[in-house]
Amino acid sequence: MVGREQQEILKWCYMEQDKFSLSWIKAREQYDLKYRSNLLKEQYKKDRSSFDRIIDLGSGNGSFLRYCHCKKIIFKEMLLIDYDSKLLRDFYASTYSYLNGKGYSILKESPTKYKLKKIDIIKTKNIQLMNTDILKSLNIINNYDLISLSAMSDILPTLFIKKLLNKVDKNKVIYFSICFDGNIKWASSHKYDKYILTMFNKNQETNKSSGYAVGAKSIKLIREHSMKKKYNFQIEDSSWQLNSYNESSKYFQKMYLDTIYKPLKKDDITDKDMLSEWRKVKLKDIVAGKSKIVVGHKDILILT
Repeated sequence: MVGREQQEILKWCYMEQDKFSLSWIKAREQYDLKYRSNLLKEQYKKDRSSFDRIIDLGSGNGSFLRYCHCKKIIFKEMLLIDYDSKLLRDFYASTYSYLNGKGYSILKESPTKYKLKKIDIIKTKNIQLMNTDILKSLNIINNYDLISLSAMSDILPTLFIKKLLNKVDKNKVIYFSICFDGNIKWASSHKYDKYILTMFNKNQETNKSSGYAVGAKSIKLIREHSMKKKYNFQIEDSSWQLNSYNESSKYFQKMYLDTIYKPLKKDDITDKDMLSEWRKVKLKDIVAGKSKIVVGHKDILILT
């Protein structure tokens, strides 16, 4: 018989969820790459054996794998898990394009199995894709040395985070990166900034179809539960620093503005007139090249 806790997690995993668009995933990769902290790289220097086998939960189209390659974090095997088959299908094309001219190749053995190799070197790294909800990963996480979750702590339910931290074995590495901390700072302030941010943070806790997302409180939850388990907990800033100096940065800022505007537009308790006026001013600043934003993120490294 499935217990209440399991039922709640199952509800989160199996209900129709808000999927991230491929265009958004692709656009944000350069910012995640630029602003992730050095926490993972420093740990890699201390103990490379902890990176042999990696499982990446909520992998999207494989940006974390490309981050590891960029930072020269060498692994033997990586499993990428995501419930969105469209994002997983883009893995090969995006990784092939990224590796072009870097002396590496990605070999496709099947739609779910790949090998990463240095050109003219026989030895390869094994990569596997799994299209499923991440709940099922809890039964296999201890087969891996490093457990990675990127840009998703705020959309996870409290019970899932606790279950993950409870279930993991000793001597494992857990890496939560680009965790939204609830803070957004605009260089050009607006009278509704505080209100919009408050409503956005409230919405983050309820708008993921399940009603169980922990939102920006995830960082505090992960810290407190890690301390309770007596895990080694490290945290560093990984905030995005966004500007609007060129067409590329303007495009991304418009996309980011929509990640705030669209869910609040559907929200019953947000004042739509205030929201509309706020968005109009922010959009004008972006188009004029005057918009600068700091989006608060944290990286968390846990040694169990």
